[in-house]
Amino acid sequence: MSAGVKWGLLIGWAAILLFTMLAYSQRQLSPFDPQGILLHASTDPMFDETVVQALKRQGVTAASIVHINTEDACYCDTLAQPHQTQLLAKLSTVDYRAVTLNLNKVPSLEKLIPSIPALIVIDKDYQLRYLGPYANGYGCVTGDTLVEAISQYATKGIYPGAVINTEAKGCFCDA
Repeated sequence: MSAGVKWGLLIGWAAILLFTMLAYSQRQLSPFDPQGILLHASTDPMFDETVVQALKRQGVTAASIVHINTEDACYCDTLAQPHQTQLLAKLSTVDYRAVTLNLNKVPSLEKLIPSIPALIVIDKDYQLRYLGPYANGYGCVTGDTLVEAISQYATKGIYPGAVINTEAKGCFCDA
């Protein structure tokens, strides 16, 4: 077999492998709010207060980074752990603390949050700053991390209102 044929076979094999990986990763990409449940709920003028009150009833204190999961195992939750660590590292310097909340134990939030892993950030004045995913993209590993943007939302001096991220696509499990 000539060297040209060997190189052709190698390049063909690599192309097939790359195509297969791309096709598989496309199947892993899902919308965070596929039915628009969170988007619709967030149009209620009392939405922010409803979320904050539900968190208060669960003992969540001000200046909290609330990681939302469920009783069901979700592979995507594991992929979000580096983002959780990065966000806590950025916000712990301004006295934020991490809290994990099981969505199945909070019915008022369970009907609002369509996918996990999800994140809620409450500032020192109990104002909702962010609700949505940690990242966008394939497997939430190769995609765009939202950590920098979320930390900016959480620490802005002037409260511009909550950011409700419903448009993300990535690795999510149904809540």
